[in-house]
Amino acid sequence: MNSSKSTRIRLILGSLLCLFLPSLSAQESSLEETFMRGNIAYGNADYSMAESAYREVLRAAQSSEVHYNLGNTLARQDIWSEAAFHYLRAYAMDPNASAAQANLLLSAERLNLDTAYPTLGTPANMLPERIWVIIAAVAFWIAILIFFQRDILSREFPLRKTLTILAVLGFLTSSLATIQHNLFDEWTIVSKPMASLRVAPAEQSPGESVLVEGDPVRILARQNGFYHVMTTNGDEGFLLSQEVYILGND
Repeated sequence: MNSSKSTRIRLILGSLLCLFLPSLSAQESSLEETFMRGNIAYGNADYSMAESAYREVLRAAQSSEVHYNLGNTLARQDIWSEAAFHYLRAYAMDPNASAAQANLLLSAERLNLDTAYPTLGTPANMLPERIWVIIAAVAFWIAILIFFQRDILSREFPLRKTLTILAVLGFLTSSLATIQHNLFDEWTIVSKPMASLRVAPAEQSPGESVLVEGDPVRILARQNGFYHVMTTNGDEGFLLSQEVYILGND
């Protein structure tokens, strides 16, 4: 009886395979045909048709080669920002894709990226934050002592007004510098030509958008070698720690 039941199960599974295998094979064949149609359109300089074909393939399956070809198609149409994203995806899926890496750098050049990072403003860039905090505290107490010196000392000492003005200026300057440091501590700058804004703190996590060198992002949290960030557009995601430049380090 068990043997008969096992035989029926094998027959059912075999029948299901016979039903699904032709459809899977047909789907693969259809994708290959669509991909080839895109290649032919690209060769004929019909970039709009090529783009449509490659996008159709990517909706069904992810491929480094298709991302690379779509990037080339977009680049031919001078859509460099999205082309860079597909070059990045192609390179992420296949680190040996040297052509994708080269075109990724070319995209950075064509986008006219400014590699000069913003720096802390004056006076914050002159000294570390902890030094400014000490100066603020010392200047504050000097100003207080000078202001109340008549109640403490029996006679007025020379340069009282000058020292008072210097103490107040020192306190205001150091307070401004401390505020600047604190504001910049929340911000970082993308330091790579292109970086994928990941949906999770993992290197293999898919990227929903691409950031370019110099893009400012706000740090929300730090975890496992990643920064949880928010872009100026309000999009949230994760960047590797080596993909960013901390402004507060200046």
